Amino acid sequence: MRRGQAFGKTTRTALAVSLAASGVLALAATPAQAAPKPKKKCYTGQWVTTGLTAKITGKSAQTGYTQNVTYKGMAGIKLKLDPKKGLVYNFTGSKRETFAGVNVDGKRVEGWEQLKGVLYLPAKITGDRKGVITSRNKQARGPATGTGMNIKPERASWGTWKVADHAKIGHFDTPVVKKATFTCVPGKKLVVKDVRKWDTFTETLVMNLKPVKKKKS
Repeated sequence: MRRGQAFGKTTRTALAVSLAASGVLALAATPAQAAPKPKKKCYTGQWVTTGLTAKITGKSAQTGYTQNVTYKGMAGIKLKLDPKKGLVYNFTGSKRETFAGVNVDGKRVEGWEQLKGVLYLPAKITGDRKGVITSRNKQARGPATGTGMNIKPERASWGTWKVADHAKIGHFDTPVVKKATFTCVPGKKLVVKDVRKWDTFTETLVMNLKPVKKKKS
């Protein structure tokens, strides 16, 4: 038995007896109320992408040409957000991303990228219905992999890579956020926007998600 508990109980009992003896009504102690559970954040839980769009633009300092390439697709990515743990992506079963536009050599480009597997992306998430996701990309981990291919100007495979390895060095595969803003409509939709820059280029990502409905038992 902890001494603090024994002392507290004895003191309260003696006080009640003293008050009763002096004719003062002794009131029973009211049990302490349990602290209310923190309100669930709007974004917390499991979501799935209905699709995304992204655009990379910028003038190359080496070639003088302006790159303008548009990316779209990747519906079906399952994304779990937690205010303490960050993000968990499950790319398995999601659609390909396709891209088309003009590259830094002034040539027409087309191709695709496909991701699969799970990526754990620790992050700081602030806000509720509106807020900011700041990824701790150097802590990215998980077995998720990517493959891709150029179709134009000539066919060329990109091989296979680990998505976490890309994130760690600041090479973000399209749906993997760096420092994004979001807006959330409870139970209806989540929109994530990430604008990232490097050298003379800017990539603007908009990712639309809907909540995953729990199956009725």
